[in-house]
Amino acid sequence: MGSCTSKKSVHTSHVPDKRTTVADRAAEIMKTYDVNGDGVLQADEFQQYVADRVFHEDFDAMMALVDKDGDGVINITELRAFLRSYHPNKGVEVRSALVMVDVQNDFISGTLANPYDGEKIIPIINEIRDAFDVVVVSLDWHPHDHCSFVESANDGKVSLVGTEKSPFKPFTMVTLAADAERPAHKQMLYPRHAVQHSEGAEVHRSLDVRVSDPVIYKGMKENVDSYSAFFDNPPALNDTGLTAMLEKERITDVYCCGLVFDICVKATALHGVEMGFNVSVVEDACKPLDASCDNDVRAELKKSGISVISAEDARAAAIAARGQLRQLCESTDRKRKSGIGCKAVS
Repeated sequence: MGSCTSKKSVHTSHVPDKRTTVADRAAEIMKTYDVNGDGVLQADEFQQYVADRVFHEDFDAMMALVDKDGDGVINITELRAFLRSYHPNKGVEVRSALVMVDVQNDFISGTLANPYDGEKIIPIINEIRDAFDVVVVSLDWHPHDHCSFVESANDGKVSLVGTEKSPFKPFTMVTLAADAERPAHKQMLYPRHAVQHSEGAEVHRSLDVRVSDPVIYKGMKENVDSYSAFFDNPPALNDTGLTAMLEKERITDVYCCGLVFDICVKATALHGVEMGFNVSVVEDACKPLDASCDNDVRAELKKSGISVISAEDARAAAIAARGQLRQLCESTDRKRKSGIGCKAVS
């Protein structure tokens, strides 16, 4: 990712580094132990991994803890969560991050202003931010002719597939033509917003942003959109550097807030879980773009193991857990209290 100078934040952005990450370790384990090559660890394959690298008296109990969705296999997301959830000889220290997504002028009072008074979330975010060990600022940071802009499509700056003809209206779904980086795929067109170095891309003046807050810039490539603070949109999935930054800070729990609940906050939360973090969405510190989607979004988050909680509960949970040692059973499934944990790992 690149960097920029912001009126509210001067911290540089984060890029993926070359150190071994949880994702790297999970990929290595999957490559080594996925004997039948089906992309998951069957029970016997996971048992072999446990026998080789993890000492545990009760494999069935461990399998039940790690297999969050109860389908009898360990997928890559469950494996990443497992690798974040234990220490060789003790529990894992709980450290939390608040990820503030797109609390920018254009999404509050500008070209893509939130229809539900997005400014109201700012005092809520400001009030809870000190409860977290790290606060991350995630910003849309688009080039002027970005592929998500209806103006770019109408000016012929975006190569499209299909019979659709300009002029397009905002919130029209089109198909972007394939290029060297990614295949053809669907793209919603929005009014031009969050253009790099513009006033609309700046964080809102009332948001409490500090020099120490790391900043993640997303949607910087002209040909790829980016809803999530972790990765560009599928099928490109370029890494923003957020995962590596959170790992460097030894973060276990991620709390997402900002704009908007049904698009960028949702995408960030889902990718956070995929990368093995415990994830919650702070509901009253978000606003949707389309409130009619609320129930569907909540169901999707719940299915992925993401809690949707109030700001008060998020703040209380982060404060209560700070510095505590979490055992495997608490980290992999906070509803289970069996007390089972790993005793040693190589």
